Amino acid sequence: MGDRQLFIGNLCNVTVEALRTYCEKYGKLTELSLNRDKDNNIYHCFAFVTFQSSYCTTEFMSQRPHVIKGEEIFVKRALPRSTASIPERLVVTNRLVLCNSTKYDKECLRNYFKKLGYIKKFDYETGLIDYKDYDDVDRILLARPHYIQGKEIFVTKFIPTEQPDTEIINEEPDQITLTDEEENLKIKYKYLEKQFEEYKQAKEKELNNLRKELEHTKEELSDITQIKLDKLIKNQQLFHQQLLLRLNPDSDSIHAQMCDDFLRSTPNKKRKTATLLTDNEYQYLT
Repeated sequence: MGDRQLFIGNLCNVTVEALRTYCEKYGKLTELSLNRDKDNNIYHCFAFVTFQSSYCTTEFMSQRPHVIKGEEIFVKRALPRSTASIPERLVVTNRLVLCNSTKYDKECLRNYFKKLGYIKKFDYETGLIDYKDYDDVDRILLARPHYIQGKEIFVTKFIPTEQPDTEIINEEPDQITLTDEEENLKIKYKYLEKQFEEYKQAKEKELNNLRKELEHTKEELSDITQIKLDKLIKNQQLFHQQLLLRLNPDSDSIHAQMCDDFLRSTPNKKRKTATLLTDNEYQYLT
């Protein structure tokens, strides 16, 4: 589902219907999740949209920027939790990291990864590649694992840190300061991290409510089952007492006990006062 699902942000003033109508211009949807604050009736500012076809997802990304009701929305591919870490899912960057890049042939690396997107810069020693579009990096992560001459190479996103990073891709100087674009990416990362926590808390609240409802249903089913069981046992006891009475019609104690139990078992119902044995039942007992 990873290549068919999108994360869409900046939706505070967009309704579910408006978002669905806009997205369906690019293809059929299988899921749309726009979270709402049920107490205050306020939308969270992000949603997850899943298209039926990965082609629709690619077409949607290729048509950026998108504007709904006069506001530009933010769009990125939603990486699956099963294959991507939390930072990989939250960070938006056009920088790809190749682990242990010097173990592979430089030209093989360049030729392989330039097929996956337009490369602006490539640093073989540090294993950093700058793509023109951040979507190229997400698509590369979705397509993992990657192999160079039969050997797997691990790739991930460049994760900004709090301290200035001096190992920036540049084929001429060895060290330069962070660019304005990278500072903006840091801000986006913190913003997405906050939204992710809000989404996580909302889902945890829903799960807790579902667990409570499940426990309540279990208790109700248990009570119903116990009532039916008690009724079945009581009916069996009355039936056996009636059989004993037919076999011993002169026993006053059996007759009194049977009537007492029968009246207690069905206090609010119209009761039968006699039960006749069939010929087969009588022959079996005698």
